Amino acid sequence: MSAVNGHRRRSSAAMNNSLAGAKDVSPEELEKLAAGVQVIDEQKMFTSSLPLYLSSQNLLTAGFSYHVVAVFGSQSTGKSTLLNHLFGTDFNVMDAKTARQQTTKGIWMSRAKEDESMNMGKNILVMDVEGTDGRERGEDQDFERKSALFALATSEVLIVNIWEHQVGLYQGANMGLLKTVFEVNLGLFLKDRSTTHRSLLFFVIRDHIGDTPLVNLSNTLIADLTRIWTSLAKPPGLENSEITDFFDFEFTALPHKMLQAEKFIDETKKLRGRFREGIPAENDSLQDQFPVGNKDGIFLPAYHRRIPADGFPMYAENIWNQIVTNKDLDLPSQQELLAQFRCDEIAATCTAGFNDIIAPFEEQAKAGKVMAGLGPAMKQALGTAVEGFEEAGGRYHKAVFERKRDELRKALETRLRSLVVGQFTALSKRAVAEFTEDVTNVLKLAANSASSTYDFAKIVLESREKVVSKFKEEAEECYIPGEATSWSSYDTELEGLQKDIDEIAARLRGEEMKRLVARLERDIKTKLQEPVELEFKRMDETLWDRVWKTWQDTLSDAVGKFETKSRSFNSTDEETAVGTWRLRRRGWAVLRARIDEEVLEGNLLLKLRESFEDKFRYDEHNVPRVWKPTDDIEGAYAKALNATLVLIPRVSQFTLSATSSPPDVVAYLGEAPAADNFDEEPVDSTSFEILSEAKQHDLTQRFKRMADSVFIEAKRSAIGGVAQIPTWMYGLLLALGWNEIWAVVTSPFYFMFLIMLGLVGYVIYSLNLWGPIYKVGNAAVEQGVEVGKERLREFLMQQNGGRVPAAFAGRLERDTDNIAMDNLDSKGEKKSHDE
Repeated sequence: MSAVNGHRRRSSAAMNNSLAGAKDVSPEELEKLAAGVQVIDEQKMFTSSLPLYLSSQNLLTAGFSYHVVAVFGSQSTGKSTLLNHLFGTDFNVMDAKTARQQTTKGIWMSRAKEDESMNMGKNILVMDVEGTDGRERGEDQDFERKSALFALATSEVLIVNIWEHQVGLYQGANMGLLKTVFEVNLGLFLKDRSTTHRSLLFFVIRDHIGDTPLVNLSNTLIADLTRIWTSLAKPPGLENSEITDFFDFEFTALPHKMLQAEKFIDETKKLRGRFREGIPAENDSLQDQFPVGNKDGIFLPAYHRRIPADGFPMYAENIWNQIVTNKDLDLPSQQELLAQFRCDEIAATCTAGFNDIIAPFEEQAKAGKVMAGLGPAMKQALGTAVEGFEEAGGRYHKAVFERKRDELRKALETRLRSLVVGQFTALSKRAVAEFTEDVTNVLKLAANSASSTYDFAKIVLESREKVVSKFKEEAEECYIPGEATSWSSYDTELEGLQKDIDEIAARLRGEEMKRLVARLERDIKTKLQEPVELEFKRMDETLWDRVWKTWQDTLSDAVGKFETKSRSFNSTDEETAVGTWRLRRRGWAVLRARIDEEVLEGNLLLKLRESFEDKFRYDEHNVPRVWKPTDDIEGAYAKALNATLVLIPRVSQFTLSATSSPPDVVAYLGEAPAADNFDEEPVDSTSFEILSEAKQHDLTQRFKRMADSVFIEAKRSAIGGVAQIPTWMYGLLLALGWNEIWAVVTSPFYFMFLIMLGLVGYVIYSLNLWGPIYKVGNAAVEQGVEVGKERLREFLMQQNGGRVPAAFAGRLERDTDNIAMDNLDSKGEKKSHDE
């Protein structure tokens, strides 16, 4: 806020400098302006130095705390002298000893010197107007009229300087010129009576010797003025108006300046104290008010033109331009024009300060992201701009000021509106993203944790409250009170945000329910794995009854868990029904897939072989059979084969033993809800056919071939048991080899060699060195063969003059290739020595 206030103070200072035409002023120029400034020269040109003069007098910042007094009267009647005595100014005065001639040319302005001892008002601007009826102008009365109109339009108090002997005269008292003033003032108040400002005509009767009382002189002047007013052609609406409706009158007399110099100075000092702020008289009669006036001061609020001091130069210039171009003097229009110009300048300055604060946010808004600190900055910028405009522009024409203020506020609010709308959109998007992220992260943590128990509805509610609360908090910062700023209300955006959150929550709930169904589906699959496998190992008459019962129990448990968990999701009955139906369908699909897995050709053949071997290889007491030639192998084979072949048609059709028909799966699963959109495959009659007839026939043939191999193996084992070595053969071998055995046992050398050979064999066996020994031996043999072949090749080449005989060349090459191929495995890689 301090930065904003600082910018505001700088903007106000810059505005005042602009109004004053601020520039570097030399001391000579300031000294030249010290005595006053010629507002309008004798060539009717308005000066451009008036703002500079007011700036040098520190009056541009006075606001309404200033007053303008002008003097009006015939040439050489002592107007400048009167002003110098009354206000301490330094206007040029006529030197009577030299010549009676024009002294003041055009209109001059000077600031009155403050006199605290006389309690005179402050900030008084005094205008010395060129005198009327001068010989220099001759019959050219144009400047006289225009200067009089200018003095009346711009000043609060118009001092009419008149000599006592001129009272009662028409031309001498300037009654003709005053008639022109009255006519123009009728036009002045014609358009807008609401902006009417009264004017004070302060008659100063000079050289009053006292023979005629001041009351009589004032009555004569009032009578002459009233008669002039009556003779005027008044515009419509003002036919019955009185002169007192627009003018107040004050009368005072001063002694002869030359004959009664000291008394003149004393009376002038007393009169000086009258030029201060006064309180309007409310109950005095008109007759009492004319000669006496307000004894508390002559500067009344009704006389002030309500033009701020910084706008006075332009106001005065506009009035003079209309006067010079012979246009009717329309004071309210000039006030409006001035107000429009000044309000536009003030608005531009306030907008510049507004831009310094808001422009960075407008750049950020292009990215579509949340703008931190937008609300406070927006309120500061708007409040500072509007308050600055009200402070600087509130002194100008009220209607124009209010209109310009509304235009400024509307323009600034239009820019803020786009920022607020963008901020609300960004806040809504961020809230939706945060809600989605929060709920998703919590669900992921819950899913990855050891315990999968969590309250989905609570998670959604807490996250929803958090993001909505954050949205309200930041959106509230952007709210600007007022009927014209209803766009800053976030009710619509909040409603849209809540709707978006509900949609996302519904989507996440649906996804979570899908994951729950998938998780329970996996549980069903896991729980059915071993029971179904066990039942297919048995494959008795109640196979499908037990499988059906196991599946129903498992599915019922999963459905119960789903219904319990779905209630924690805050799901609707319809969503729960859809999820339950979907889980049942998936459970049936899991069972069907599990059965298909068990009846795969390889798995089923293995189970049939196991069943066959259990019946063929084991007796009724489950004791393994050792086949003898005398056993009935063919009968046992036929019995086991027939008992096993019965299993193939049994597993080929899913039927219940009680009804000998498939179970009513469709009725158990129930009808699909109307809101189902999971695209589950329907259950049809083919779902209960496990193996087709073609597969049954093929499976039977393959199993018979497998059983035949088992039967042949049994027959071989029975026959092989007959071919045994007789016992007497071992005795014969011992008898025939007794001499050799005895020679080894009785010979120390052979006996020790045998013991050493046994120890070496034991060590090699203990350390598992047979492989390395084999590798070393094999390598030595191969190397010996290679060396032998090389020596043979060299020998043959020496015998045949360096050539190998053709008869041996092919044989030698083939032997070399065979050895190389023997050292390669089936993949073309060199065999290891272990192989």
